Amino acid sequence: MSSGLLIALQLIFVLFAGQALHALWPAGSEGTILQPLYQRAKALPGTSSPLFFFIPFLSTHVLTCMIYLALDWCRPAWVQAMMAHDRRAGDWGGQDLGLAHTLWSQISVAPVTVLMVSYMLARNGPVPYTRPWVESCFDNCVWELPANAPSLAEFVVHLTFCLVVSDAAYGYVHLQLHRHRALWKHIHSIHHEYKETFVTVGPHVHLMEFFTVFTLALFSPAACGAHPFTCWVWYSFYTLISLEAHTGWRQTPVGWIMNLLTMGNFGGSMHHHLHHAVVWGNYAPFLSWLDKLIGTEILLEDEVREPEFSGKAVKRDRPEVISMKSAKSEAAKEVQTNLKGLKGKELAKEIALDCEAIQAIQAKGLRRRAATPPPKL
Repeated sequence: MSSGLLIALQLIFVLFAGQALHALWPAGSEGTILQPLYQRAKALPGTSSPLFFFIPFLSTHVLTCMIYLALDWCRPAWVQAMMAHDRRAGDWGGQDLGLAHTLWSQISVAPVTVLMVSYMLARNGPVPYTRPWVESCFDNCVWELPANAPSLAEFVVHLTFCLVVSDAAYGYVHLQLHRHRALWKHIHSIHHEYKETFVTVGPHVHLMEFFTVFTLALFSPAACGAHPFTCWVWYSFYTLISLEAHTGWRQTPVGWIMNLLTMGNFGGSMHHHLHHAVVWGNYAPFLSWLDKLIGTEILLEDEVREPEFSGKAVKRDRPEVISMKSAKSEAAKEVQTNLKGLKGKELAKEIALDCEAIQAIQAKGLRRRAATPPPKL
């Protein structure tokens, strides 16, 4: 499957999902609760430009990266206690990787961004918002922002739609990036250079993958006819949770809140940390329902995805990663225990080999259940 076809299929899925929502919940209901916030946002410079949608993405990206990089660099005790792995302050993935490597991959998308901006300036379009709030336009656009804010109910429904649909769409793309050797080798393996994540590992991706993520973020609110204010909030929120998923924390403040709102179904930073650590599982970027449904969820012995976030430093043992129970069988554990009491080097060596064989068989069974091991390069 080619990457272009994969993206096209997911965009079609998003558009059809938007039409289905239109049938159930027609967009266009105005409200007064969000009006003060909308008026303040509308008064910001540049909101009448088709290019304003870049601002929520860029400002949230820069601010979130600065905050988490500063915390990662200084690493106070309470932050160290929240880390999901043993990476120490100042360790950015080892000598061959590092922080600069992730920053350079972000700078490398600048030429594409400049081309996109130049194209939109030259054509004065397209407008990234859709009916019923803004008339669709692709060239020489003359348009105005709506006078009134959306109702609170529509705002919540459209944000929920964007979260669920973009999560499902990219979750499927992500699954295919792991299943198909060419997609893994030439595209997604770049992102998996880092086994232990920090915030700028999130956008450390191949240009095609960046384009996929960015396109899904734009199309989701457009497909359901979201209000421009809803779009701006979604762009910021999407950027924030995408970056927070790569912080390497057990739980982040936003992840904790989302876990409450989704009744424990928001994967968050630990969910994605386990994806980088184990590789074959936890494909959905935000929610955990898709991985539960298809049997690719990676769990922990020490469950940390429950809503609990505290600024206090809490000492915890590092949890052991497990998937579909444990990577070691009970038989392997028994052999290892009995090995300590054995006499004779040859016998000990023989049983050690048996133990390794049992573990290898169990690992193969684990991969078979997950059905999506990373392809060999």
